[in-house]
Amino acid sequence: MKIVSCLFLLLLQAPQTAGDNIKSVELRPIESYPAQASVDGVTIAATPYSTDAESATVFGVRNLNSRGFFPVHVVIKNETSSHLTISTRNVLLFTPDGDQLYSTPAAIVVDNISRAGLTRREPAQGTSNRISPLMNFTGKELVTASIDPGGKVDGFLFFFTDNRRRNLLAGSSLYIPRVEEEGTKKPFGPFTIRLDQALKDK
Repeated sequence: MKIVSCLFLLLLQAPQTAGDNIKSVELRPIESYPAQASVDGVTIAATPYSTDAESATVFGVRNLNSRGFFPVHVVIKNETSSHLTISTRNVLLFTPDGDQLYSTPAAIVVDNISRAGLTRREPAQGTSNRISPLMNFTGKELVTASIDPGGKVDGFLFFFTDNRRRNLLAGSSLYIPRVEEEGTKKPFGPFTIRLDQALKDK
């Protein structure tokens, strides 16, 4: 209960600036993503945001990666005839050093950078609509979700390293053990996505 109360206070008290009003990532056709994996009609693509400049275009925070948080944008396309579910708590990042990292919830990311003092991009001229940093992150986070037949879902996962000089995503792979059919729990997967396939195209 204390955690929920703290997050609610963070939402209310977080400073609001036009720099936090950043557009969502535009989705492309799933086949256009260089880093992807497909199993039995399910395709998952991933785009790593490996620099502060890249992350700032989405989250309005200049020093996100420098603080050790690395976003990965994930797109899931369901080309089966079944309703599917994805559980993000099972997703892992495999690093070249042999580490296996679970994602960090967006609320914890915001709490960390808020305590340190957010470094924001300059607000755009004439921007009036503003949202809190907490909503800007949690609204774009990939959470456990249902995927309709022929449908698509997307969102960000955040991975943390305490080595702030390291590009955590270079040479790493995103591992999704399975996507499940609703009701029957039939698994689709696993999916292993080499992030370097996307990094080399940047």
